[in-house]
Amino acid sequence: MSVDASFAPTAEVRARLRPRIRTIRRAVLIALLVGGGLVMMAPFLWMISTSLKTRAEVFAIPPTLIPITPQWKNYPDMWNALPFATFFGNSTRLAILNTVGQLISCSMAAFAFATIRFRFREPLFALLLVTLIIPFQVVLVPNFILYRLLPHPLSTSGNWIGTQEPLWVGAFLGGAFGTFLLRQFFLAIPRELADAARVDGANPWQIYRHIYVPLSLPALATLAIFTFMWSWNDLIDPIIYLRDLDSLTVTAGLSLFQGQFVGKWPLLMAGALVSVIPMIVLFVIAQRHFVRGIALTGIKG
Repeated sequence: MSVDASFAPTAEVRARLRPRIRTIRRAVLIALLVGGGLVMMAPFLWMISTSLKTRAEVFAIPPTLIPITPQWKNYPDMWNALPFATFFGNSTRLAILNTVGQLISCSMAAFAFATIRFRFREPLFALLLVTLIIPFQVVLVPNFILYRLLPHPLSTSGNWIGTQEPLWVGAFLGGAFGTFLLRQFFLAIPRELADAARVDGANPWQIYRHIYVPLSLPALATLAIFTFMWSWNDLIDPIIYLRDLDSLTVTAGLSLFQGQFVGKWPLLMAGALVSVIPMIVLFVIAQRHFVRGIALTGIKG
């Protein structure tokens, strides 16, 4: 059974339908993206709503999204319940130290693996990548034992336990993820630039400082965002190593708040909302470099 050729769309008809089809596809794609965005924003919107409710409204059935009377006093009550200003200061200091340490150490290691030829370079880099598959829970006990054996003259325990040093000193020793990320970006930088600098008498440090670092700002911004976020959201390490109230971070403070003020979900959600504001501000400020770094990392040629 053959199809009548008169019913087949002509080239002119197909040309007229092509823009419509493209528009429909674009509209469907936008609708899917908007729907996915709303689904991802739902927990955040519910957190904002809960932070402005009373305890009765939180447990009301059926649940309501918009509070009858917004309880703005939940925020100062949360802030004054525990020394959250101190917690924010500790988290900010630790996040900055971790970010600076990772940027310095990982960029130097990545530069060495990407541009300097030395013995066992490839096996050492492969060994570094293997550490990415090791769960962090595996090294919790060995790290705790190590920090307990290290002397600390300013600590009441005589070792690193109870101090903030275990939360940031390791960042200055490098990391597998940051080294891999920056090495892939460094490989995309033309080697002719480094060769020309060597001809002019530049040493490896000058090449790293004046060529690779300025050209790698997108990748460095990406690593900075990841490191700052990981340090800010870290909960396990502060709970393990910190002892004093004045040394706790925001995440450890929220955990302590939840234990001491059981059932006060509006105040807890207010604290959780305040704790994510620095992450949002950081991403808005550095999103251009972040997107560009993700797009360019790994492109070689």
